[in-house]
Amino acid sequence: MPYSGCFFLLILFCSSAYTLQAQSNVKTDTVKKKENILDLITKRRNFLIAPQFDRAPETGILTGIYYLQLYKNKHDTIARTSNTETYLSVTQKKQYLFEFNETLLFKKENYILRGGSIIASYNEYFFGIGNNINLKQKENIQFNLIQTTQRFTRKIVKKMFAGIQYQYYQVYNLHYPENGLLEKSGAQGLNGSRTSGLGPVFLYDSRDNVIYSRTGFYLDISALFVKNFMGSDHQFTNFTLDARRFVKFYKNNILCLQGLINYNLGDVPFRQLALMGSDIMMRGYYMGTYRDKVMTCGQIEFRIPVWRFISIALFTAVAEVQPNINSFNWNDIKYTYGLGFRFMFIKHERVNIGGDLGFGKNTKALYFGSGESF
Repeated sequence: MPYSGCFFLLILFCSSAYTLQAQSNVKTDTVKKKENILDLITKRRNFLIAPQFDRAPETGILTGIYYLQLYKNKHDTIARTSNTETYLSVTQKKQYLFEFNETLLFKKENYILRGGSIIASYNEYFFGIGNNINLKQKENIQFNLIQTTQRFTRKIVKKMFAGIQYQYYQVYNLHYPENGLLEKSGAQGLNGSRTSGLGPVFLYDSRDNVIYSRTGFYLDISALFVKNFMGSDHQFTNFTLDARRFVKFYKNNILCLQGLINYNLGDVPFRQLALMGSDIMMRGYYMGTYRDKVMTCGQIEFRIPVWRFISIALFTAVAEVQPNINSFNWNDIKYTYGLGFRFMFIKHERVNIGGDLGFGKNTKALYFGSGESF
């Protein structure tokens, strides 16, 4: 789910939209009165717009807006639906964030452009590097961020793609407590950082839908080579493997599996290390609670329809971060589990809104948003 916030106003909007439509149908068409409520709410809809409201110690009160736009070429029966996402938020502590993500599928899915860009002035908590941290000790750091990651792939054979990716990542105006956790960690990028990297991408994607997958397999293998000659002040290499499997069973119940490896070599700035925790993976942990050069993680989720447009999600995950592969051990594995609620907002594309409550070891977190974690 792309972001935390509040969608209660959106749900009220949905309810009112149905009420007005139903009242209109009573007067004009006795047949339409019998239409399914979900059909009435989502009929011909190809976008989602919602307010965002949140409050956290590091940001104060946060307000913003989220906009999802779906694109379907009626003349291309092979390509799945493309989408773009836009986030804009401001906080009580004079922070701001603008984020734009796109997944665009062209010409019978022969080409795919996928990426995301962020411009932000933000605060976040830093807990330390590695597994030997105290969750009760953290410090607030402030920074400006400009980031873009763009990936372009071309179909090789059916469901299989290969291409190239580029990433630019700049952290500046970085402020943190003197003699605090970050300064004592000896991390790279304490004076800010600017990195620029290029690398190959291999993708196999047989999912039935890119937003809400019910069947299929997804395998993403990529490398990123960050070098000085491309404008970087740090040099490192990143390898990522992301594998997902979706199985539909017993009517519309769905079993979802994901395994992820994030492997870094070289002088990696602390914000570009492998970060554990978020609304995507290890729900229940603050993003970056644990961070290091290498992370392995896996999660399982059951998506269960309850009634018409309402469903729930049960999930669990395990993960570990270490400075290298040889350091992994059973004692440092972290776990999380939880429950999610889903309200289907766009039926024909299976776009949900809702929330997840995740629990980890001595930690928990609540997330609201649209879409699915994976």
